Amino acid sequence: MQAVMPHSTDRSYGMVSFKRGLPRCFLCKELNDMKKRMLPALLTIVMCTCIISGCQSGSSSTITVWCSELDKELITSMVDSFMATNPAIKSIDIEVCEDDFARENFEENPLAAADVICIPHDQLGALVSQGFLHEITDKKHIDAINDNTTASVRAGQIENRQYGFPSSFETHMLFYDRSIVTDAAAQSLEGIISSKITEDVIPFGMDFANAYYTANFFYTYGCVLFGENGEDRDFCDFNSDAGIAAMTYLINNAKSFGDITGDIAAELFREHKLGAFLGGPWNAAGITDALKGNYGCAALPSIDGMDMQSFAGFKLYCVNAETKNRSVAMDLAAWFTNPSNQKARFQDRNLIPVALSLVDDIDVAVSTTAKAVMAQGANAVAMPSIPEMSNFWTPTGDFTLACYLGEIAISDLPARLDELTEIIKGNIFYEQKD
Repeated sequence: MQAVMPHSTDRSYGMVSFKRGLPRCFLCKELNDMKKRMLPALLTIVMCTCIISGCQSGSSSTITVWCSELDKELITSMVDSFMATNPAIKSIDIEVCEDDFARENFEENPLAAADVICIPHDQLGALVSQGFLHEITDKKHIDAINDNTTASVRAGQIENRQYGFPSSFETHMLFYDRSIVTDAAAQSLEGIISSKITEDVIPFGMDFANAYYTANFFYTYGCVLFGENGEDRDFCDFNSDAGIAAMTYLINNAKSFGDITGDIAAELFREHKLGAFLGGPWNAAGITDALKGNYGCAALPSIDGMDMQSFAGFKLYCVNAETKNRSVAMDLAAWFTNPSNQKARFQDRNLIPVALSLVDDIDVAVSTTAKAVMAQGANAVAMPSIPEMSNFWTPTGDFTLACYLGEIAISDLPARLDELTEIIKGNIFYEQKD
């Protein structure tokens, strides 16, 4: 980790793959501000160009949707049913843009952004602060939004104004191979590690480069990110005694851990070479298929006798502030998130619905995966959604990976965590390692 001014990085500007960018340097910020000041003029130029070239610009019957690759088939089905009930709409274009990179892609090229996008709720603050999202004010939409859980409704708000239609609830869960790890052992990380595991089996795996997961260690030991309500940009105590204890635990137990992602976990489970894996409900389908009758899932295991904490996240559908089809775009975002489509998303991808009408739905209630996620919900901390969250992801993921790899000694933790904390608060610029 280096506390220096960041360089720019190569990016893929296509709509299929985006790499998480680094925090922008002051020059990038100035250029971005200039781009925003020039936006009205650029829009005029683009509209004129479209008229000359014959492309559709401002058509009240054509809009674009961004969705993830995994959601594309399901979204296509939802779009087809929406158009069947709205015959005046000529076409809806679906483009692949992974949810995690929607904000980045919006910032890189606002003029090319879709009318309707799906985002994790932690991106909301940054997009709203830049004027990229339309506030939701129509009574029919507000009433529909309020038919979801209170936490999911609030996740779509900034300063009590609604900008997101809630779609699903997300947090982490534990998957385990019941032929290797017993149900009792799965209740604690120490129990998993001490299970009778052969040398060719990884006791426990997770993505140690992804702060979405590794923040669990900090939270479990009592650290706080951006204050108790997640809105204090000047507060982060990852450099406290609690933060040192969390990373000390990670370093001391790294030999029993494996740095693996969901796809790799499924293959290792298939070969019975992985005891347990920390992931999310989106991993359930692949792991269920891999483990078959040995499939085990539960809330996250305890660490050092403490319930493991995790991020609680919500997926939101939002509308581009610059859309020329506001009414249709709002109706489509509402359609994507109605109870029927929330249940379809649960059945297709195990994403937990937030509609109040589905809280006691029998199909959700009998799902072992849903039960595990809901049980973990009691120990889940809502992700902050302020713009400064962009300072958190890459530096923290790099830090926890370095601890896992043994690149940071326990004796160096106080100084290194001081540095990380200042980076997260935005007081130091960060450059990612190659």
